Amino acid sequence: MLPFSLTKLETLLGIITKLTLMSILIFLIVISANAQFETHHQITLDDLFPTDRLLDIQISLANQDWDTIRFQQRNIETEFQERRKFEPIAPPYTYVEGRITIDGVVFPQVGIRKKGFIGSQDSTRPSLKIKLNYVNTKEQIDGLTSLTLNNNKQDHSLMSQFMSYALFNAADSPAPRCAYAKVTVNSRYLGVYCHVETVRRPFLKRKFGNDQGVLYEGTVVDFFPGWSGSFENKLGQDDIGRQKIKQLIRAIQGEDGEVILSSKAIGRAWVSTDGRYDQRWQKLDFDDSNWRQGQNGAGYEQNSGYQDWISPEFDFQTEMYNQTNSLYLRFLFDIDNLPQIASQGKLVLKLKYDDGAVAYLNGHPVASLNAPPNLNWTSKATASHEAMGFEWVDISAHKDKLRPGKNLLAVQGLNTGSGSSDMLIVAQLELNNYDYRQAISELVDLDSFYTFWAIEGLLGFWDGYSANRNNFFFYLNPETNKFHFIPWGADCLFEKFSRLGERGEQDLLSVKTQGLIAHQLYQIESCRQRYAQTMQHILDNYWDEDKLLAETERLKKLIEPHLTQGQKWNLKFGNPTNLNKIKDFIRHRRSEVVTEIVDGMPTGTGGPQEPPFIKAEGMKKRSKERE
Repeated sequence: MLPFSLTKLETLLGIITKLTLMSILIFLIVISANAQFETHHQITLDDLFPTDRLLDIQISLANQDWDTIRFQQRNIETEFQERRKFEPIAPPYTYVEGRITIDGVVFPQVGIRKKGFIGSQDSTRPSLKIKLNYVNTKEQIDGLTSLTLNNNKQDHSLMSQFMSYALFNAADSPAPRCAYAKVTVNSRYLGVYCHVETVRRPFLKRKFGNDQGVLYEGTVVDFFPGWSGSFENKLGQDDIGRQKIKQLIRAIQGEDGEVILSSKAIGRAWVSTDGRYDQRWQKLDFDDSNWRQGQNGAGYEQNSGYQDWISPEFDFQTEMYNQTNSLYLRFLFDIDNLPQIASQGKLVLKLKYDDGAVAYLNGHPVASLNAPPNLNWTSKATASHEAMGFEWVDISAHKDKLRPGKNLLAVQGLNTGSGSSDMLIVAQLELNNYDYRQAISELVDLDSFYTFWAIEGLLGFWDGYSANRNNFFFYLNPETNKFHFIPWGADCLFEKFSRLGERGEQDLLSVKTQGLIAHQLYQIESCRQRYAQTMQHILDNYWDEDKLLAETERLKKLIEPHLTQGQKWNLKFGNPTNLNKIKDFIRHRRSEVVTEIVDGMPTGTGGPQEPPFIKAEGMKKRSKERE
């Protein structure tokens, strides 16, 4: 006899069958989930940067979170607080959780935030940073954990980033890769973005062969004394990298030499009221006995800053403020050992100036900083310049203008306008054997820096390191133990003149020298020659007008079908950049640059100002005004 009835057996079999089916179903669900996770590995890092198609990027997140991203913003007061000198100001952008699909490959839980500095902010089409490992800390694509989507707000042609990074890389100057992407958020199409390779370990490994160095980002900062903490450490041992930054700052500052004319010397000064002396005052035999006598250090200060550098006798606030732009200074000095001076050391003119200056040695012009080409008594500076300390000008080529006995250094100080709140000129002459180029070369890989610098100049990168101390990374490469510079934020190139500078069409076309490293190197004749050689090499080997123009047409055909109506209009008519303006830039750039450098690199560029910041009292005043 069976131990239980047939009916019970059927019931038991049914239960077993259901349990088996349920187990199979659970197993399939698990496999499916795992399969979905595994699909992430179907996309590689190289897949993220196609050159012949657009990525399809779909983003979804809660509507309130999207609004949070869209309306977060940076502003002048938050970004330029005085403490930025000592530490980077943290961005106000916060990550929210969302989902992203890249060419059909799903990443179900990622972090999404706004990105960009003040000029690229947008509440409709914000630039975005995607953090793949925001929830799942192991999520990545071949080691890359974050994606960068730029909205091209400053580049209506949409070609600046794609083409410039390609040129940097072609010339073997390490730069990110770039691709185009169609971006949709919560089913709303936002148009064409640039997907730029985030500068992190995979990039460093690919471009430098290692990723164990120290990486920093610079955002409107430079290597000035007191600013070593302003660079943002992205990767690597900060204590090692920060020590190198301090060494570089000291190298750029130089060392004292043998003083020939002291910054405390007694001289004569006259505030120009007419042109009676314009052709004579710079000469040694000019009679200046009716000019005011005083100690070196002339100008005026309406607020605070320069008052300690201005001697009481040479305080010209009454004569200059709201009156005139120019000031004439004459300093006599003696030379008893001319053969020794002629044979030893570099002859260096050191100037503290706000805003411009032209110097003469015994009547011969030897230096020009922020000065117009044709000077007279009404001349004013062509750009503003804040005096941070002595700026060096090597005038060794003019040693032959010196003579035994009495000599004269004459300086015309220039202000940007009579309504300026301050003005300063302090001058010193010395013999100095300090080798800027050698000191900098021990800390910066100059082979790579010249290429980086020349490409920024060739492409008119007006918001990069050499033009604005902005949008750059630098990497302490453990294989060279030197810094290597990397471009970033390249949506502001292929433009003849900067949108930021006050010089306008007086800007040099072939070179940018507002970055402190670039500026100091540019004061040296051999470095100017090397820059010119590097520029010519790039023009000869990588600047092919026909290929570049053909590339603009190829890119137009590639992206045009996917542009929004606004992007289509901007591509054709946008200002200051559009497709036709990019083409014009390419057609004329070689002749513009070669014309400027054919007889030697131009000189007379003004020195960099300290990076901007709002002093604490200024912040308090602004807060009060808002109340």
